[in-house]
Amino acid sequence: MQNALIIVLAVLVAVLATLLIVRRRREKQLTGLMNKTGLQQYAELIRASILEGDIQMAAAHVSRMLRELCGCERIVFLRCRGRFLELSYYYGISGFNRRALQARYTGGLVEVLRSNPLPDTVERLKGNLPARLMDSLRQWGCDLFFPIFWRDHLYGLYFVASNAEVRAPAFCLVIASMAQALSAAYHVKWQEQEYGRLQERMNAVESTRKRRHTETLITSTGLLKLVRHRDSETLVGRIIDEVRKDLELDRCAYFYSDRNPDQPVRLHGDGFRLHVPPPPRESFERLVERLRPDTVLEVTEISRDDESLAPLEEGLRQAGLSYVAPFRLTGERPGLLAWSDKRQPAEVMAGLSFHRATAEELMANARSFEEVESLSYTDGLTGLANQRYFNRRLEEEIDRARRYRRSLALIIFDLDDLKGVNDRYGHQAGNEVLRQMGELLGKSIRSIDVVARYGGDEFCIIMPESDRSMCARFMQRLQQKIAGARFRLDQLDKEVTCTVSLGGAVFPDHADNSEKLIYAADMALLKAKESGRNRSVVN
Repeated sequence: MQNALIIVLAVLVAVLATLLIVRRRREKQLTGLMNKTGLQQYAELIRASILEGDIQMAAAHVSRMLRELCGCERIVFLRCRGRFLELSYYYGISGFNRRALQARYTGGLVEVLRSNPLPDTVERLKGNLPARLMDSLRQWGCDLFFPIFWRDHLYGLYFVASNAEVRAPAFCLVIASMAQALSAAYHVKWQEQEYGRLQERMNAVESTRKRRHTETLITSTGLLKLVRHRDSETLVGRIIDEVRKDLELDRCAYFYSDRNPDQPVRLHGDGFRLHVPPPPRESFERLVERLRPDTVLEVTEISRDDESLAPLEEGLRQAGLSYVAPFRLTGERPGLLAWSDKRQPAEVMAGLSFHRATAEELMANARSFEEVESLSYTDGLTGLANQRYFNRRLEEEIDRARRYRRSLALIIFDLDDLKGVNDRYGHQAGNEVLRQMGELLGKSIRSIDVVARYGGDEFCIIMPESDRSMCARFMQRLQQKIAGARFRLDQLDKEVTCTVSLGGAVFPDHADNSEKLIYAADMALLKAKESGRNRSVVN
């Protein structure tokens, strides 16, 4: 009896050893294949995705690599169009009905796809995909899926039948890399399209201005030169300067509302020194609203219906300005132009009417460009700057600090237990904590500081004009502030607390370039983690 039992155990040990050897051999084969033939393909894929934004080339690389590198015998790709997933590419299957390969993009499906970017079993999608689609996938042996996200938007969903094991690290690395590169291609392509639309609008403005130039004696060459100006705030002053030159006004001043409703009325003067206190914002906007676009008002009549505008009237009168008229550059920002000139007001108003249309289009173009640029530099979840913007600003701030021989601090930190929040309450709760963390950080820094989401639950803060002691004090205050904050999870009717570990480094004390400074701060963060977390360490 004992001999038989020993024989059975020996057979089981041999079987287990054989399975382990086979598994290791498969992983080595996959890794070896990746090392031998995959590197060049990866390089081509990344180049096509990130540098060129060539979606077709990137998608072709992904399909070929799935077949050749990952051993995928069958591939099905469903493209997201509106609220539906429709067949866009297939390999190794035949005799199917395209209607059977459609699915509605539901909230439940979104939650499952966002929960894990790595390859997962198709059975996890049961209940979120139509039964006929699930049956077709089972029939073809497509047992794995992985999504392609572009920001928070799903672009498509891959289903594959592969001879590689789903949990093999090399296989997961290959799939995750391909998905990321393809997502980058979609992002770059979108940016190029937006820039192209903006360029078309700018060209249309220039074409319109040239046509109008032949129809009027008023020249606007100066304004047309601003068609490629990107900053809407500095553009205001440039427009007023050109209007004064084109209309040959002796002097003029422009008052306008800031985009921020909490900020006072802003002033731009040209041709003289003007010392006028900004009028109350509400009174100023009421004055502009009651004036028609073609109305000219003498300066001495400004405060006739509102005594709060008397200081504005007196300041303009002492400055020698005679008339005011509404001159709105954008729909949401009222503006008032004051000027003095020997000509009749009606003659000046004829030129203002022409320049108003030009100025509005220039401001609209600048705002459109700022919105597109903001999207490319902003993290969609937290509202903070993203890693791309952080890298650019860090280089700029280090160059400035080097030029003027100043110090600069860099802080890198992450949440100590965001994974615990995700495990206990779900990934949506973790995202809500990150979102509220972004709000807290935005209120905790100086106006000259830059805070960015570096990736995942990791954040960075650039602190110009800061030495080691300033950096250490700020890190301690921020650590205590976050530890004392309560993050509200409204859907669960709960509040959670978080702690962070922070690492800091200072230029030029710890590093002389951006790459070394990031490394120094990262090593300080590692020390904070190793010393028990909820710590701050300056390298």
